[in-house]
This record gives sequence, structure tokens and C-alpha cells, in this order.
Amino acid sequence: MRDTLNQTRAKVIIIGGGIIGCSIAYYLAKLGVEATVIEKENCVGSAASWAAAGILACHASTQNPYAELCRHSLALYPALAKELQTVTDINIEFTQSGILYIFLTEAEKKNWEGLAQRRLNNGYSAEILSSEDAQALEPSISKKILGGVYFPDDAQVRNPRLVRALTRAATKLGTKFLTGYSVNQFLFDGNQVIGVKSSGGHIFGDQFVIAAGPWSHQVTDFLDVNLPVKPAKGQMIIAETAEPIINRPIHGLETYIVPRADGKLWVGATVEDAGFDDRTTLSGIHQILESAIQLVPALAKKTLLKTSAGLRPKGRGKPYLGRLTKYNNVIVASGHYKNGILLAPITGKLIAELITQDNTSLSLEPFSINQQTLPLQGDNE
Repeated sequence: MRDTLNQTRAKVIIIGGGIIGCSIAYYLAKLGVEATVIEKENCVGSAASWAAAGILACHASTQNPYAELCRHSLALYPALAKELQTVTDINIEFTQSGILYIFLTEAEKKNWEGLAQRRLNNGYSAEILSSEDAQALEPSISKKILGGVYFPDDAQVRNPRLVRALTRAATKLGTKFLTGYSVNQFLFDGNQVIGVKSSGGHIFGDQFVIAAGPWSHQVTDFLDVNLPVKPAKGQMIIAETAEPIINRPIHGLETYIVPRADGKLWVGATVEDAGFDDRTTLSGIHQILESAIQLVPALAKKTLLKTSAGLRPKGRGKPYLGRLTKYNNVIVASGHYKNGILLAPITGKLIAELITQDNTSLSLEPFSINQQTLPLQGDNE
């Protein structure tokens, strides 16, 4: 049922009810701050937060401070999973099974073995495997592979359950979720933001968080602030297998295959510059299937259950986190691109700290919208 606007004021207004907005709401609620989340869809977490495989891949960068942000967020997951299950009775299926990357081309082999070596040089975990060792780890993978890299610390989570658990836990602690309402404008008192005008009426607040994923730049436009975040469509499929064919996420040919405890396989994903078009296409699904079957040939005989697509917030290489200079009571938390699920806990924790004590346990300076001038993220990140 759609929530109603039965209040006109909130201490903190969060614009966007995806995984980032829900995480911020939860961490604020734990600190005693009852926020209001405004989500334009009829339920929270229905966009890219749902249409994702829940991969928690901490290896994507060896460069600080982004690598540290990823590592700190992954480290929060074990305790968060237990905490949410205790409070909500929802098992988010956090599993630290590692991720196996396999190569069918020399270019992939050079790229991933190079990354693995850099990680090893920086004290991170990685194992460079021969083709025989990789096949011993996962017997169903292609016999044509040239080798593999195993990142044992990487993990996965069942992201729809994560969104549901965060929402339920935050609601129990006093958070309000207003779904089916879009924010159309900000309200000002001089140069100070004092509220938002939504499709359901006005809501006034003290602090505001823009966590609207790929739509965040539309919200900052109301403030005459340029936020270089754009949508990047990712299509994926869900297949079913009676017996497990892999034991951990497999990645190769820019495609991943993620096994779930219920016997389903999540396979994806494309990276497309398609604006806000989130429809699945025959060409996109064909691309995914062709690559996935090359990685794990047994997948060809499995049942195709569903196709889906989501829009990722593609930014400039790392997320935008922090206050706007122009409006100091407005905070941006967007541009997480492919790592929204991974970075949700640390984003929620840091933004909650920023709101309640105006300082954070990790510096947000490297992620400030006010100083970053890097280009938009490339498709090969």
C-alpha cells in the first residue's frame, strides 16, 4: 500500500529509496535520527538495487582511498548480516565464497593477472591459478580457459533481501518511507534549503540527502548544481538448475555467473548507454548468454526463468559523497556505478556520521563533488 503524506516535517529527508538511501536511513535510525525517505516508485529498491547480482567485489581497485572505502564496507557486512537477521528475521545470505575470474583470451589473462599481482604487492589477497587449478576449483568451467585468478575475500549477498531487511529495520526504529512520490523542487528561505516540493505536497526538513541513483543529477539540477552522473543500463538473466553447477561467482568475458542458495543463477550484465530506457532487448540477452555459455558450457541446458534490467549511476570513477558547498545542509551520495551493493554499508555509516556529528571515521574529502574533476567511469571498470 502506498504511504501517505501525513507529516509535513522531518529532521532528515532522503531523496531516493534504493540500496544507498535505505542504508543511510538505517544507519541514521541506529543513531536515533528518524529520517523520511521519498521514493518515486511504488516500492523501495525496485530499480538497479533489485536488478543486480549482489556481488561484493573488493578487488576492483588497488588505489587508495577508493580501495579503502571498498575494504571498509566489505568488512561491515558480516556483522550487518547478523544484526539484520536478529532485528528482522531476514537472512540476506551474505556468503564470503570468493570470486573466480577465468580467461579465454590473452588480453584478459594479462589484465587480471596484472591486477592480482598489484594486489599481492599491496598486501591484498589474490591467487593466480593455472587452467588445471582453476578447473579443480570449479569443474564445470570451460576446458578452453588459459587460467584464472581467485579473490578469496570477495563475497556475495542477496540484494533484494538486503533492501527489504534495511527497510524493515529502519521502519522499526522510526524511519518513514514515502513511496510513489517524486521530488519536483526544493523550497528555500533565502540561500537555505528548508524543504522539498513533492508530487504529494511539501515536506520541510533540516538536512537533505540526495541518493537517487542515476536520477540524482535531475535532483541537483533543481539546485543549479551539476552532478555528472548518468544512467548505464545493465541487462541480466535468471536461470534455474536442479543441481549446482558452480560453487562461487564466476567472471570472464565481461560476464558474471552468480549461484544462489535457492538454485537460481544470476547472469549478467551488459553495460549500455541507453539513457533511461530500462527495457531488456534480444541483443542484450543474446550477448550475455553467448559469453556465459562459453564460460560454463553446462549453462546451455538450464532453464531460463526471467530477464531484467537496471540503471546504474555512472559517475567519474568513485562515488560522490559529502555536502554541497553551495547548500551546506544538502548532502550527495550517488555515482556508485557497479558497486552500490558493496558500498551501501560504508556509505550509510559515513553519511549518518556526517549528519549527526559533522565528521566521519573515514575522510570524505576524496569523494567530494566540489573538487572532483575526473571523467565519467569507463565501461571496463
